[in-house]
Amino acid sequence: MTNRTVDSTALWRGQRVRVHAGVHDLGAGVVDDLTEDGSIVWIVFGGAEPRRMFIEEDAARYSVLPPSSIG
Repeated sequence: MTNRTVDSTALWRGQRVRVHAGVHDLGAGVVDDLTEDGSIVWIVFGGAEPRRMFIEEDAARYSVLPPSSIG
């Protein structure tokens, strides 16, 4: 299965994604919550930074991952 990159308006809670900002791969996580219009997205990452908020100005991109790709 290939990953597809989407903007925040195509996300839903519980979805597994890899987050990119500019040329940086910020890692994989799960969509914890988001506003109805997708302007704010919270992603749960593992490790020291368990939850991070992304806003429109971050210009984050999300690659949708298959369900078994995050352990």
